[in-house]
Amino acid sequence: MQDGKIPLQAEVYLDGEKVEAKVFLHVKGYKRARVTHMDVEGDKIRGLLRPRHSVYPLVEWKGNEVIFPINEHKIRIIIPEIALNFSGNLYVGGKGKGIFLGFHRNEIRQLEEIAKQKGVEPIGRECLPVA
Repeated sequence: MQDGKIPLQAEVYLDGEKVEAKVFLHVKGYKRARVTHMDVEGDKIRGLLRPRHSVYPLVEWKGNEVIFPINEHKIRIIIPEIALNFSGNLYVGGKGKGIFLGFHRNEIRQLEEIAKQKGVEPIGRECLPVA
């Protein structure tokens, strides 16, 4: 994974309908990533948020599943490889091929630990240590 975008097995639903989409764990320091985050890319996802626009919905991420609103739509993502448990706001930003999900420090630590297990070390100052 030299480019720092780790493909994840995932199911993505838009308004209850399963859609074709790719989900990546994008690790800090690779391909202009300033912070570790997730990318969700697909034709039906593209355009939900314009590039450089964002929302900050309240979510409850339980295990390997999260559901959140984007404008009048509802997104559901199931990622068997990623188990997070938190309630709070999730940064959702628009990008050319879809959306990206930004996390809080605790979740970033967990995601970076998963990346390390998959052989991708975060690059850059202040990589977050695992607590």
